[in-house]
Amino acid sequence: MTDFTLFLGRFHPTFLHLPIGFLLIAFGMEIFSRFHKYAHLRYSVSFVLFFGTVSAIIAALMGYFLAKEGGYNEDLLLIHKWLGIGTAVMSAFLLFLRWRMNNRPELIFSKSYISLWLMLILTLTFAGHYGGSLTHGENYLTEHLPSPLKQMAGISQTVKKDRKKPENINEAVVFEDVILPILEKKCQQCHNDEKTKGGLKMLNAETLMKGGEHGEVFKAGNAKESELFIVVNLPRQDDHAMPPDGKEPLTEDEIKLMGWWIDQGADFKKKVMEHTVSEEIAKVLGVSGAPASAMKASVPDILPTLQAKPAENAVIESLRKQNIDINPIANESSFLQVKINQDLTDQQLDALQKIAEQITWLDLKRTNISDNQLVKLKNFKNLTELRLELTAITDDGLKHLETLTNLQYLNLYGTKVSNKGLKSLGQFPHLRSVYLWQTSVTQEGIKELQTERPRLKIELGLDKIALDSLTTKKL
Repeated sequence: MTDFTLFLGRFHPTFLHLPIGFLLIAFGMEIFSRFHKYAHLRYSVSFVLFFGTVSAIIAALMGYFLAKEGGYNEDLLLIHKWLGIGTAVMSAFLLFLRWRMNNRPELIFSKSYISLWLMLILTLTFAGHYGGSLTHGENYLTEHLPSPLKQMAGISQTVKKDRKKPENINEAVVFEDVILPILEKKCQQCHNDEKTKGGLKMLNAETLMKGGEHGEVFKAGNAKESELFIVVNLPRQDDHAMPPDGKEPLTEDEIKLMGWWIDQGADFKKKVMEHTVSEEIAKVLGVSGAPASAMKASVPDILPTLQAKPAENAVIESLRKQNIDINPIANESSFLQVKINQDLTDQQLDALQKIAEQITWLDLKRTNISDNQLVKLKNFKNLTELRLELTAITDDGLKHLETLTNLQYLNLYGTKVSNKGLKSLGQFPHLRSVYLWQTSVTQEGIKELQTERPRLKIELGLDKIALDSLTTKKL
């Protein structure tokens, strides 16, 4: 199977809805045309049926190509394949009969013609059902069917494990209560008993440890060399990124938890309290009462020492109307977290000056912010976290941030910052973490910065060697 045919196969989910729509409309027009009021519809049946037939043939062909990728339940796939072929063949035969009706109108009322239509609709229905089962699992349609109806239909009622959320997160089993729910929500659609992409199932500890076609998917104690962690970190436009395009990706917090669990040894039975919990992970988990040694950071957290009077509600509401996402960082806190989407404007930055004192977390990732616009942040004296990843910021822009003396977290991933810009980071006395993955910063520059700021945590993302391995491996 060539790459081109596999490429065509990926369009099967796009085309499969066309024959469903066209054929159902044609069937509906066929039925209604038998009533005198709608008799005019019979002249359009052939037209709609033609497109239904063509799209059914194309969908069946692309489905055949897609099936060659593998990773599907063979029994379900076989049924779905022949139902799809049957739909295309019956559609073509019905189209032929419609053409013959030009000379033999009596055929329109023949039992064979009507029976063939009914067979087509049934085949189409079951083809769609089995296609959905391939993608979402055999019980996808009946999973939430009321129990009495399941009993009437003779459907077995599997008891789903009730995962009770621990009242104290410290008592939670990390894999069972933290990692597995992430896998269930974001990964199991493609890695289950019915659909096993890359030969990998992610249903439980046992299947995860077995790995996939290329072997193990994680290396206990080393997240950066674990394929499972690498693929969820890749930019969404990357062909190897997981979950694939069109599926809901893992959130940043979920990725952090995944990496933390692997780095801690990927143990399937240990509780949160039995792991070393950094302050960053504690923040995600909401850990309370963690050991002081586990929570100790390299640089003290300055946020508790800062003060600001509450912002006026009217001001906040007016800013929200400008597509600015504003929320308090915690209940009863005067400090705010602010996020702006891609279409950043000078007017929005100017408007934020009204709450400059209260903003402590500012998220500008993926926006069109420029170096010159960073000047507008000079009054944000209480800013402790600034996210500029995947923007066009350069070394020149960092010079405008020197007034942000309380800054502790700075994310520059995917920017145009180089070694020259690292010199500006020395102006932030409380800086604890800086993210420099996919920038022009070199190891020499990092070494120099680390010498100057030994307690600064520098995040470089994933190793290039690990990323290069994806050219031959894929989940």
